[in-house]
Amino acid sequence: MKLYTVLIALLLAGSTFMNAQSDLSHPRLFLRAGQEKALLANIRKDSIWNEMHNEIIKEAEVICGLDMLQRKVVGPRMHAISCEALRRVLFLSYSYRMTGREEFAVRAEKEMLHLSGFVDYNPSHFLDTSEMGVALSIGYDWLFDWLNPQSKEVILKAIQDKVLTTGITGGEGDQGYNLRWLERANNWNQVCNGGLTVASIATYTENQELSETIIKRSCEAILIPMEWEYAPMGCFPEGFGYWAFGTQFNILFVDAMEKFFGPESVVKYKEMPGFIQSGHYSQQLITPSLRTFGYSDNSTRIYLEPAVMWFNTVKPDPAMYYMQKRLFYKFQKSASYVKTIKNRLIPFMLIWGAGTGDEPAVCLNNPEYPTETYYLGQGKNDICVMRSGWTKDDVYLGFKAGRVRSPHGHMDVGSFYYEVDSVRWSLDLGSDDYGKIALANVNMFDMTPGSPRWHVLTKYNNFAHSTTFPEGVHQQTKPTCPMTGSREKMQASTSFACLYPKQLDSLVRTVSLKDRSAVIEDFVMAGNSEVEMVWNMTTEGCDLNRKGKNLTLTNPDGKVLDIKVKTQTPFRAELVPAERKNKFEGLNKGIYWLRIIYNVPAQCSEKITVTMTPRQ
Repeated sequence: MKLYTVLIALLLAGSTFMNAQSDLSHPRLFLRAGQEKALLANIRKDSIWNEMHNEIIKEAEVICGLDMLQRKVVGPRMHAISCEALRRVLFLSYSYRMTGREEFAVRAEKEMLHLSGFVDYNPSHFLDTSEMGVALSIGYDWLFDWLNPQSKEVILKAIQDKVLTTGITGGEGDQGYNLRWLERANNWNQVCNGGLTVASIATYTENQELSETIIKRSCEAILIPMEWEYAPMGCFPEGFGYWAFGTQFNILFVDAMEKFFGPESVVKYKEMPGFIQSGHYSQQLITPSLRTFGYSDNSTRIYLEPAVMWFNTVKPDPAMYYMQKRLFYKFQKSASYVKTIKNRLIPFMLIWGAGTGDEPAVCLNNPEYPTETYYLGQGKNDICVMRSGWTKDDVYLGFKAGRVRSPHGHMDVGSFYYEVDSVRWSLDLGSDDYGKIALANVNMFDMTPGSPRWHVLTKYNNFAHSTTFPEGVHQQTKPTCPMTGSREKMQASTSFACLYPKQLDSLVRTVSLKDRSAVIEDFVMAGNSEVEMVWNMTTEGCDLNRKGKNLTLTNPDGKVLDIKVKTQTPFRAELVPAERKNKFEGLNKGIYWLRIIYNVPAQCSEKITVTMTPRQ
């Protein structure tokens, strides 16, 4: 047995949560020492991996000429700076390890020494501290044998004082507020515990007691969101963007643990219900036009997703990364997949995708075509996705039920997303810039009924979503509305009168995909008073015409949507610009609300069916 194996076994003697099976040498995070050759060989066997690798190297060359980052806090956040710091150090360290070119190590050292000089990493918004910790830790670990002793001492002290110690104390003057994420069942828990664990492993031999304390705590705390967010089948309640953020860092946690302490240390995390299956959830939310079904606080923008490659190493499924190939070709011309902070972890696409085995773990040139065209995601926040296929010309219909009071939730129960031939006939506005909202002194994270989130901001209440509601009435925030569905009928339903208890006795919405048509059927029963109902759709259609009960909606490119309204009650229809309420919000340029308005007498019912068919 090698001396370092004995040493680490002794260091961990009595530990109740892991058995060490790896050595103490650096690099120890993610890509172990000596694996560069095998990784590069696999990269060269796949043209997409090869091009991605080359673009990362080119971007590292660009980074070498950039100005140093400044500690800039916008509102409560320094997150953009921390994300960019991680991107730079990861790209530079990867490029040095894969090419041996010292200019990359020189610049990475310069970046890390500069970052080490920041007064702190904004621990009141601990996501910033976590990202910065991962940045410094990867550079410290991957360049350990190259860095001079003085630089290592400076970087190590920054990790110790501004990341690890702060991860225990919360920072100067903190009364527990900065560490509130420890008990949260959301992406904050995953990102913060993931980042602290990576930093603890990178500096384990220099900080054994502190590192063990943090790792033990993280091993328990990260189970909270893993149990809450993914079960039973991977439908992540926070939506696509926050799935990517939280899951990426959850995977960094698992992968770092496994590479350093051995596979036995992470078995229970890989087996958490829904965790691996969430890769399918994420792929189902990608639309034919390569946007996302971006419900709640998520945009429709999308980036390449390293997490999918890691899932494939656990449970191979060539169909799960089909959309990643399409995304690569979408971004290929601009190489935007390597330039933005949203893609700061792109080197992990190669580490997990190409891999270090005898052959590439994933051949991105040759994924399987997915066959699943119906997805019913049941969990804390139910959704359904129905599609005609997976090419750019296919039809996509997404439907959201669930709850309002989820992390990053909107009053969007009953809303739907409808895309045909890359035209978004029904869409979601997503969220606005958190920093600008914070600078306007609007507390947007209060989920109570009287919160400014619902009454001050434009995009967050049900009036801005493709759902139905009594005129002027907000959805209640506490109830949960489950979804049921039928794969054979390509439909799904939810009952959500509980969101309007004073106005309605019953409200059931059924959404169906019939060939290329979206059929939205609402059954409404009024309570003790007459109610004026609004059938609302957020759309890029900009011109509305009506003939009897038939409507036509035309978009700026001249594409036409035929809309048939079937109801016993007279209705009026209007197209209203989706104007913002406040100057600090986005303009919603080119977006409208199609409103179909009708009355339901007291204690009476009405069934309204809206069938939308794109004109050929």
